Amino acid sequence: MSEQEPRNAQAGQRQREHLKKDRQAVGNEFSKYHLTKKNEEFVFQLNKQLERQNVASEKRPEIMKTTIEQLQAAQKKGQTAKSLFGTPTQYVKDLKDPKKQSNAKHMTKQTIKLLSVDNMIIFMSIFTFLYGLMYWLAPAAMQVPHNGSSGMTSIVIVAITGGAIFGYVAWQLQPKKKNGKWVQTNPLWFRILTIAFGLVVWLAIYMGASLLPNALNPRLNVWAYLIIGIVFFIGDIIFRQRFHIQGSLFGNRRK
Repeated sequence: MSEQEPRNAQAGQRQREHLKKDRQAVGNEFSKYHLTKKNEEFVFQLNKQLERQNVASEKRPEIMKTTIEQLQAAQKKGQTAKSLFGTPTQYVKDLKDPKKQSNAKHMTKQTIKLLSVDNMIIFMSIFTFLYGLMYWLAPAAMQVPHNGSSGMTSIVIVAITGGAIFGYVAWQLQPKKKNGKWVQTNPLWFRILTIAFGLVVWLAIYMGASLLPNALNPRLNVWAYLIIGIVFFIGDIIFRQRFHIQGSLFGNRRK
């Protein structure tokens, strides 16, 4: 055995001891935050990655503070650091490139709710305006005895259910986070069937709502339909700007 081998073994031992002391020091430092062992390990690795990836030293305390606060809130719900941020290495890369991080965002339950409301509003605008335009261009069409799908109750039902159904479909089609990356876990056949099922259910509701009697499904005059359509269209623009919504129905590109 050469003299170099014992020296290498001793150096390796000293390095392991030094690393152990570092871990203990960091553990003591973050123990007051009452994080789980896995979350403490994430914080430990994050601290190292911030240095390795040359994140400005003045930014590190705020990043650590914000991350720990998010972990404290998430672990109460059973969520882990990995499910929230992926790996520490990728998390720091995302922090260094906010534009890339923003583009990588996917739908949350909250954005699904917002998209559902957005869909409902735009459906109300489309149906009312189109019926108003149709009756304005062809007044004879209003003379039919049964109000059918042009009745306001029918339109409201179709708009609300359409928003909810397509919000649910969008949620089912979204990629899931796996090992820190967003991947499409559902096979193509499942996604096609989900869209088809949503459309069939919505069309069935549309047909059912059109069978409502006139007493429960009144028809408004031409100008009322046109005004309602325009008001809802303007309302949707305001709603989308207020919540920074981009995309609709089967997609989402929030800022």
